[in-house]
Amino acid sequence: MRSDVPLRGDPTGAVGRLAEHNCFGCTPGNPKGLGLALEEGETEVTASVCLGADYESFPGVIHGGIVATILDEIMGRAVLCAHHRLSVTAGIRIRFADVMRTGTTYVARAAVASDVDSIVKVHARVEQSQTGLVAAAEGTFVLLTHQRLMGKVR
Repeated sequence: MRSDVPLRGDPTGAVGRLAEHNCFGCTPGNPKGLGLALEEGETEVTASVCLGADYESFPGVIHGGIVATILDEIMGRAVLCAHHRLSVTAGIRIRFADVMRTGTTYVARAAVASDVDSIVKVHARVEQSQTGLVAAAEGTFVLLTHQRLMGKVR
């Protein structure tokens, strides 16, 4: 995504300047962040994830809140890819099936399931090729309007 060209539905250029932000989930320059390298496909967004002890809840296990953050981040990017507009999370429902272990590589993936007006539903998963599903999520996102981006609407 080129950072110097505003996208359709992005009159403020906020989407195009995402690399300038300090996002905990996806900005590579945030030393405390996850640094997720999100790969945007035609119908889904994926990311390979391997985290260390800084993200543990107890030895060898990644904190569930971090898993939730990964799911939220990848679902938000799926909305961005589908609509070329920023969005905010209205709600997430997560089902945990297993723990995410430190030092193990997982794949997170998300795709838009449906959208009506400015409400977008997304499905996401975090899985490991040998042990299977870690968590699955359904998210509801609200597309941001120009007025909301400019702080004129709450």
